[in-house]
Amino acid sequence: MYLIANIIVCVCALVGFICGETQFFRPKKALYAQMITLSLGCIAFGRLFNIIRLLTGGTITESFQLGFLGMIGSLLFFFSSNFGTVDSLVDDRSKEYKKYRLIAFAAPVAAVLLYAGLFLFGEVSPLWKVQGAVLTLFVIPASYFNLKHLIFPDIDFGIVKCLRKYNLLALIYTVSVFFECYALSRGYELLTLICCCVTGLSTAIMMPTVIRGVKKWTT
Repeated sequence: MYLIANIIVCVCALVGFICGETQFFRPKKALYAQMITLSLGCIAFGRLFNIIRLLTGGTITESFQLGFLGMIGSLLFFFSSNFGTVDSLVDDRSKEYKKYRLIAFAAPVAAVLLYAGLFLFGEVSPLWKVQGAVLTLFVIPASYFNLKHLIFPDIDFGIVKCLRKYNLLALIYTVSVFFECYALSRGYELLTLICCCVTGLSTAIMMPTVIRGVKKWTT
């Protein structure tokens, strides 16, 4: 069942990556969108490793696997796209918008609480406690900026409104992979499949959403 789930996610992410690569990896195209494209590439690569591992008779729940790095890489690019290329345009650091910066901390706080409840104090192996901790470390900054740009008002450029749907999808993806890791650590096959379907759907919608958002922003 997990093989099918990984195939679903891999195909969806790979289609999004190819679509983004043809759209944005050209001169004078948005760096923001290039980062998101690379995040989908990380997802596809990680899932492809899982697929190969499962097809060759291996397991991905009893030892550390390179496919896990696909999740980490995707979160790193989600963070880089928001923090490195857009946040300075979105937020002018004025006191007027301080409340939105504070509200955005709800996402990383929720990630820490989920880690504590699902991994740290749960009956899981040391491997998943460590992997859960690593995942949480990357979820914290990525989810903060995704939530911040989801709720932040437009100031001058209109970019927040254009990319709001993307940031919502990125948050859905983040929650989905978090619970997928939890399901894998407990051997919950049905929950794993549900999480992968949600992950696949969010990645399939993500790139078309970004393409439409960038066109609105740049025209």
